[in-house]
Amino acid sequence: MSKALFVLQGGGPTAVINATLAGLIAAAEPHYDRIVGLPHSFEGTPDQTVLDLSKPGTGPDLEALAGTPGALLGSSRKKADESDFSRILSQMRAAGAGALVGIGGNGTMTALALFADYCKARGMPVQVCGLPKTVDNDLPGFHVCPGYGSAARFVALAVRDFGYDFRAMATFDDVTILETMGRETGWLAAASCLLKRSDADPPHIVLVPERPVDEDHLLSEIRRQHSRRGHVFVVVNEMLRTTRGDLLGAAFQNGPTDSLGRHMYSLSLGTGNYLADRIWHRLGLQARCLRPGNLGRAMTACVAEPDRVLADRLGRYVIDALQETGTEGQIVTIDDTLAFGLRPLGHGTGTRGLPDGFIGDDFGTIAEAFSLYARPLIGDVAPLAAPLF
Repeated sequence: MSKALFVLQGGGPTAVINATLAGLIAAAEPHYDRIVGLPHSFEGTPDQTVLDLSKPGTGPDLEALAGTPGALLGSSRKKADESDFSRILSQMRAAGAGALVGIGGNGTMTALALFADYCKARGMPVQVCGLPKTVDNDLPGFHVCPGYGSAARFVALAVRDFGYDFRAMATFDDVTILETMGRETGWLAAASCLLKRSDADPPHIVLVPERPVDEDHLLSEIRRQHSRRGHVFVVVNEMLRTTRGDLLGAAFQNGPTDSLGRHMYSLSLGTGNYLADRIWHRLGLQARCLRPGNLGRAMTACVAEPDRVLADRLGRYVIDALQETGTEGQIVTIDDTLAFGLRPLGHGTGTRGLPDGFIGDDFGTIAEAFSLYARPLIGDVAPLAAPLF
């Protein structure tokens, strides 16, 4: 009887999610007759054609795959239900598959846990295992999630490099705002400080969701810093809360919600544009907003080598784990030595915010402890010439 392994990718892609898939395929071939990809995760139709990733002549070039952005299998933000679980279980039965691996973030791990419970309730011995990925780095119980290192590298390079442009135009530009992704956590916004060498270097103010923002105080601080140096670089998370608990610039945040009920702030006018408008009207300072958005997770030129290696190792590890574990739903964890382990899938749900110790005591600052944590994750970066003035 043939032995097949099913695999899917869910949620927003990272720059290294396909490196995890490539590592999985490479390690799986000695153990499985077929490696079957589910197009667009749990989102499909009963007559959907699955992808045979191990068939000679049709499977991907693994070296090229590891460096390819996006999600090769297609992704989805659909909230999976029992009809999706029934369809996938039927497809697995038809293929003789006893294991499903899902590569994803919070939503995918929740769906995998529900699928594992669905199979167990029907007496079906299916192995279900989740592999973490997220640029937001917000899965609880992980030292780091694959995808974060590359997205953090993008943010750090964008702030450093645009900072040189901004400094050159200091007689014209007053305030620049860079808005990062991150939903309700500040891991990516904090990464803007990783290549900062002095107080004069950007960013000058970093705003993260873990610290409520008093708009009047923020504008006063921007005015003060502009008076001191003539230009101010502000980094903001896509979502910030006021001291009253409201969403900052709520009238601007008019984007849609996804099927999981989460606000798609990247599709709204955004926090950065709201603040640029306030700075112009209340301070009379010219302000521009930069919103790289999904570019931060799609730039292969910004892949961090430690991130790519971790993602590849993760895909390889799960194959060995599947040979040694039972049918309960599990998630692969990553500790502070970057070693892997296994926990029940329920440990992959929830949100991990930026710890207090990573946030500076002064307004709009990030603590050195964060740099000690995150700097190794973004890999080597070639130095630039020091500013002349």
